[in-house]
Amino acid sequence: RTTDVVSVSLPKNISQKLDRLSKDKGQSKSSLITLMIDQFAEDQRWDRIYKRGEEVRRKFKITSEDDIDRILHER
Repeated sequence: RTTDVVSVSLPKNISQKLDRLSKDKGQSKSSLITLMIDQFAEDQRWDRIYKRGEEVRRKFKITSEDDIDRILHER
């Protein structure tokens, strides 16, 4: 088997939204939840990338694309 069965409790209004989305998109609830979790995980990954980029920007005092060009061509 390639799937796990997971039971979750949702507030009534969220459950109703999921029902409407499922019907509107013509997809199963499982499919929609899978897509939402994948999207959330991808958003988290990009958040980590942006955070790391901000750390590098501060470390090298990058304020423009010219600064990046200068740093790349110094070596």
